[in-house]
Amino acid sequence: MPARWLPLFFALFLVLGSFFVAGCSSGDDDDDHQADDDTAVDDDLVDDDAVDDDADDDSVDDDTVDDDAVDDDSVDDDTIDDDSVDDDTIDDDTVDDDTVDDDAVDDDSVDDDTDTYVAPWPQSNIEVQDYNEAPGPGDRRLKAEAYDLWHEGNHQPFYGSTVGVQFTDDTRTVVDHYFDIGDSCMWTGTYTAGQAFRYYVTGDEQALTNVKKMVAALDGHLHITGRPGFIARYRGPQDPLVTPSDCATDENCHLINDGAYAGDFWIGNTSRDQYTGWFFGMVNAFDLVDDPDLRQMIADDVTEVLDELIANNWIIIDADGKPTTAGPNVLSLQQYDWSLIGYHITGLDRFKEQVQKWTRDDHRIFLIIDSINVLNRYLQYYGNNLGHQNMYNLLRLGKVYLGGDDYNFLSTLFDTQVHTFTRLSHNAFFNSIFMSQGLYTPSPGDAYQTQLEQDLGEFRPSPNIHYAIDPETANVDPVSVFLHDLMEKYPVLQQIMGDVQVQAAEAFPVQQQCSTDFLWQRNPFSIGPCGNDDPAAVEPGVDYIVAYWMASYHKFITKDQ
Repeated sequence: MPARWLPLFFALFLVLGSFFVAGCSSGDDDDDHQADDDTAVDDDLVDDDAVDDDADDDSVDDDTVDDDAVDDDSVDDDTIDDDSVDDDTIDDDTVDDDTVDDDAVDDDSVDDDTDTYVAPWPQSNIEVQDYNEAPGPGDRRLKAEAYDLWHEGNHQPFYGSTVGVQFTDDTRTVVDHYFDIGDSCMWTGTYTAGQAFRYYVTGDEQALTNVKKMVAALDGHLHITGRPGFIARYRGPQDPLVTPSDCATDENCHLINDGAYAGDFWIGNTSRDQYTGWFFGMVNAFDLVDDPDLRQMIADDVTEVLDELIANNWIIIDADGKPTTAGPNVLSLQQYDWSLIGYHITGLDRFKEQVQKWTRDDHRIFLIIDSINVLNRYLQYYGNNLGHQNMYNLLRLGKVYLGGDDYNFLSTLFDTQVHTFTRLSHNAFFNSIFMSQGLYTPSPGDAYQTQLEQDLGEFRPSPNIHYAIDPETANVDPVSVFLHDLMEKYPVLQQIMGDVQVQAAEAFPVQQQCSTDFLWQRNPFSIGPCGNDDPAAVEPGVDYIVAYWMASYHKFITKDQ
C-alpha cells in the first residue's frame, strides 16, 4: 500500500469509529444548543438487536426452566440427573432449587439463574437521611441557594420547563425572549433530580414545590404530543416570548388550537438525549420524594413511555408515525437503564424481562460497543454527559437488583470505558457520579474530593451570564493536532464527522471554561477564544444546582463548606 494512502485509511477507521462516538457514552445525535454536526451520521452502525433475543437460538439454552421436548444444548448436562436433592456442586437441574436467590452476590459455584437474575421487586438504594443541616451555610451552599432562587424566579416560566433567558439589558429586569427550548426536556429533568437531592437533604418546602412543578412539566411534555409515549422537547403557551416566529411553517413545531392543550405549542423531533434527562429526573424524584400522588404520576408516565419504546423496538417515533431524525434509536445502555428504572418504579414483569435481556452474558458485547468513547474526547463531547446520567441510575439500582457478576461487569464498564478521560477533568457532576457509584475508595489527600471542592468553589456565582474567555496553553494534545491536520487535508472527513480543533492535553479549571448552557457537557480541553460578554443573556444554572446537591446528597460536601 502506498505510504500516501495511510492517513486516508486511518481516517476511514476514525469515520467508522465515529459511528459509535455518541453511543460511546450513550450519546446523542444532536446538540441543540450548538451546531448539529451529526445529522448525516447514524452512530448505531451495529444494530444491537442483530441477535433476536425472542428466539432461543443460543448454543447454550438460557431458559431458567428448560421446557423443550428436546434439549438443544450442544452438550446435554442432564443425561442422568434424577436427584431429588440438588448437591449444588454443579447446578444442572432442569428447575433451579433456589426459589429465591437473595444473596447480593450469587455464591453458587454454577447457578443457572445468574445469566438472567434480577432481584425480586421492590428494592431500594438511597442514602441514609442524616445530612447535617445544623451548621451555618458556607460559600458553596450560599451559591447554591442563590442559583436555586434565581432559577425559581427566571428560568421556569409558564408551565415550569427550564429555559435560558435573554433580557432587554444588563439590569436583567425585562425579558426580551426565552431561548434553548430545544433542550428544555433534558435540562428540566436534570433540574428535577437536583431539586429532589435538595429536598432529601434539607427538607425545604420550596424544593418540594419545585419537584412537583417539574414532574408536572415533564408530564406535560409527554401528553401534549397526542402520541402515547412520545415526549416533546418543550411545551409552552403560544406567547411571543417563547414561541418560535416560524412555528406555523416548521415541521417540528406544533401549534395546538383545540382540546385540552388549546393555546399551547410544542417542539418535536425528540432525540434520546431528551429522554435521558426525562428518565433521570423522574426516577430520582420518585425515590427521594415521599408523595403518593407524585409517585403515581411518575409510575404512570414511565409505564406509558416504556411501553411505546418497547412496542417500537426501542425506536423513538414522532407524532407523524415516523422515527425522529435526531437520535431515534435508543442505545443498549439506555435500554438497560430505562428498563431497570421502569421495573424499579412499577414492578411490572414486562420491564423485568427487558432488564433480563441485558443481563444475559451474550448481550454484553453490545453494551461494550455502545460504550466505546475514545472519540468523545475530540468529537461530540456532550455524549459523555448522557453516558454519566444513564450510568448513575443503572449502577445505583443495579447494586440492589442485579447479581454480583452483572453489577461488577457494569462497574468495570463504567470505570474503563465511560469514565476515562473525563476522570479528574474539572467536572464536578461526573466526579460526584464516579465518587458515589464508581470504583472509588477515599484516601488521605484524596484528589477527587479536592477537585470536587475546587470546582464547586470556583464555579461562577449566580446569575450565570454569558462571558467571553480565551484559555491558552502551550501544552497541546498531539492526537488533536493530528486529527485537526488530517481533516484540513481531507475536508470530506470534517463533513462526515464534524470538526476537530486543537485541544489542551489537560482539562482547564472551571474558571477557564467557556460559557454554555450546561458546563459539564462542554469539552474542558477546548482552547479558546469562545463565548461573548453579554450580561443580559443568562443560562439556567442547572449545572451548578445538580452538581452541588448531588454532592451534598452523597455527603461529599458539608453545609458549612
